[in-house]
Amino acid sequence: MKRFALSLLGGLIFLAGVLLELSLSGAVLWGELEARTYTPQIGFAGLGVKCPFVLSPSESGMVSAAITNTLDEEASPVVTAEISRADGEQQLSQTLTLIAHETRTLHWTVDPSEIIFGRLILVNIVQSPYSDLPSRQGACGILVLSFFNLNGMQVFLLLFFTSIITTLLGAAVWLRAIGPLNDLQRSMGQASMIMAGIATAGLLAALPRWWGLILFFDFITLIIMAVILTEFVLFPGRHGN
Repeated sequence: MKRFALSLLGGLIFLAGVLLELSLSGAVLWGELEARTYTPQIGFAGLGVKCPFVLSPSESGMVSAAITNTLDEEASPVVTAEISRADGEQQLSQTLTLIAHETRTLHWTVDPSEIIFGRLILVNIVQSPYSDLPSRQGACGILVLSFFNLNGMQVFLLLFFTSIITTLLGAAVWLRAIGPLNDLQRSMGQASMIMAGIATAGLLAALPRWWGLILFFDFITLIIMAVILTEFVLFPGRHGN
């Protein structure tokens, strides 16, 4: 009974870690997709926009974008920041004068007054075309969370490392409690490790905000989770003892 209780506890801790990884990467994915659909995408992608991952309801954050003149002559593009707001989108525009091959970083401040959908601040930065300088656009979503009076960065780092540590801890407890593995347990363990690895890959893909990879890894993780549930939990007899 003690070994069973420990193995069950380890399995639940492991599952909690994987679900936390999925939740965190899924939250980043939600923000990125909402940011790209909130305003029309009229420029080429590739404008590097940097945003906080998380803000607390009481803090403001800084958004930045690097604007580069790739021409061999002076350029004066218009840069517009489109930021969400509960009472409608706001647009902040400015005209830059950049010498040939100059890069300038612009900054904007966002705060909880710009929350929509209850939890998100959405930002789109558009650099208009100028002469042969093509238009560029970038977007990001910022999640707003309240957690033990921590600031946004502390919340994100806490959830990030807690999810990974919990997953590893749960796996270690389960393996230690279960003892020598039979064929069913070995197969389930291998599938679970693959699932955890893919979930962690999705979480790591959230750091550079690669939303396409997040979507792919999270989708595969959910498929493997469903397979483990049906093949090893609900119908373990198919694999023998």
